[in-house]
Amino acid sequence: MKKPFVLLLSLTLLVFFLPGEEEGDRKKERDKEVVLPMVTESVTVEATVPRELPYATTTELKLPRIEPIKAKDLTEILPSAPGAYVSTGAKSEWGVKLRGLGSNRITLLYDGIPVYEPYYNSFDLRSIAADRIESVKVVKGASSVLYGPNAMGGIIDVLSKRPASDQFSLRLDYGTRKTYGAYASGALRGRTLLFTGSASREGSDGFNWVDAGSTEMRKNSDYERTSLGGKLYYYPGGGSEIMAELNYYQSEYGIPTATDYYKKQYWRFRDWQRFMANLGGSFPVLDGGYVKARLYYVKHTNVLDAYRNDQFSQLTWESTYDNFALGAFVLGMAPLGDRHELHASLSFRDDDVSQQGDAGDPWEHYEHKTFSLGIEDHFRLSGQVKLMAGVSLDHLDKQSGENKTTLNPILGVKFNPNEWTDLRVALSQKSHFPSMRNLYSLPENGGNPDLRDEIGTNLELGFTYDRGWFFSGAVFQNRIRDMIESRINADFVKQYLNVARARITGFELEARKAFGPVSLAASYTWLNTENEETGDGLDLIPASQLNASLRFHRPELLSLTVWLLYASDSIYHSGTGIVDVAPYAVVNAVLERAFGPVSVYLKAENLLNNEYWSEPGWPMKARTLTFGARFGLGSNKIH
Repeated sequence: MKKPFVLLLSLTLLVFFLPGEEEGDRKKERDKEVVLPMVTESVTVEATVPRELPYATTTELKLPRIEPIKAKDLTEILPSAPGAYVSTGAKSEWGVKLRGLGSNRITLLYDGIPVYEPYYNSFDLRSIAADRIESVKVVKGASSVLYGPNAMGGIIDVLSKRPASDQFSLRLDYGTRKTYGAYASGALRGRTLLFTGSASREGSDGFNWVDAGSTEMRKNSDYERTSLGGKLYYYPGGGSEIMAELNYYQSEYGIPTATDYYKKQYWRFRDWQRFMANLGGSFPVLDGGYVKARLYYVKHTNVLDAYRNDQFSQLTWESTYDNFALGAFVLGMAPLGDRHELHASLSFRDDDVSQQGDAGDPWEHYEHKTFSLGIEDHFRLSGQVKLMAGVSLDHLDKQSGENKTTLNPILGVKFNPNEWTDLRVALSQKSHFPSMRNLYSLPENGGNPDLRDEIGTNLELGFTYDRGWFFSGAVFQNRIRDMIESRINADFVKQYLNVARARITGFELEARKAFGPVSLAASYTWLNTENEETGDGLDLIPASQLNASLRFHRPELLSLTVWLLYASDSIYHSGTGIVDVAPYAVVNAVLERAFGPVSVYLKAENLLNNEYWSEPGWPMKARTLTFGARFGLGSNKIH
């Protein structure tokens, strides 16, 4: 097991003797001529000044905020977005809540393609490696109707890297419990073609956790992950772009047994795979308009093994999922005169699930078809006031039970007294269709094919100021009706039912400022939640969340980044009653030193070695140290 460390040390020493930045300098003049068309991958609103920002609160995390923290995956990036709460629990899958609404009510987009496992209608944040990411947009509140259904909680839009010139980057790290990672990415550019690719390999014997002041190994927390991806762009001219993309992710990992509140389970994912392919492009139309079209295929395959005891020697059952989604969408914008912009979207998705409860059991098959048509009109009333109104028609074609069709409207007003200030108010309705698990799981597991879709109504007032200091804030309320919960029905059988009404009220504040080599950032979110049927708060939603970061960066000296995450107490409704989840604070830091195209760094997570958990029974990791090195050529060299 010493091989990863020896490899890391050898390559780190090697890159110290590599030539400097001449290769990148030779390309500077040629790179100035590169003008790429619109970004095919992006389906969210792009803007450079506040007056063009979307009506929903949007946080964009770009490379200058991602790269310094040396993140492994989305679990480490998203907590810096206001209102985002990242946690883990059963099955060791990492999810996120945006303003209190969880992963099954959020749309995760990777290069514009919706990524979720069709049966549970959810995703694992660890499955997207950070070194592939160019930016992450987190859209909350009254988001556009163009996204279609199942975006009631918000949008997480991840864009992978697409450099305009030749480049190469390699990062290697090694840390606590023999945790290692190797990440490579690069790009090759021709006159009309651009290829970008990435690959990563990670592994670990597991992680430590703090138990009553002592640090212990968390048994069955080991993992191995492999990720591969590539994109090919073709530029036929006239501002058009055609893109083809392939991505593959594979992992094998253990699921630690809960320490409290849950029945002991000894599970391992023997195999967890996701394959993605998409083809599409962006094309200018009319005078200033555009059309974006995509065809995509996403396949999930996994095998979950259950054992009799913690020796993992006696297999009791083996569950297999073999699921895929085939979809397509078209987005467009057409200017109508000097004042109107008409936006429209049309999307289709076919979700197909095949699952086997145990080897030798008969296969179960389920299928959903989802259609959505959205139209928005953006009207400039004057140089300072802009109006927006739209509606989407969302339809679910179910395998059994009544099909669902919902109209979801949106209305917004923006006022820009100057180019650096944005004031906005928006009211929207979003629907969330029940998952296949909610509808079709076996009766003893609660399946109910007659479930209605959940409906969320969101009102938001927000502002953005960006002149020297950056300030952003919003006050919001989200009311949800027909909320799906698992309950005991009239026949004393557990079943998913549309029984709850919920309310989430809160506000967010964010501030950022750079003072020479020092950069400061902080955000605070306050949430008040209520299940209006019971009067209790909603599960695992801290009332207060704070994140703050400080970075000192002198290229000729060093870079030090320190960031703090704080969450107040929350509650959890367990089978034995309400459990109080204690507040926690976590401090992390990265110290980095650059030597030309090479940088070396030391990362410390949970620096104070605090004992904490985001969900009861699932403790988070203790202090973890990671040593790493990064090498870059071209525009990806170290700055």
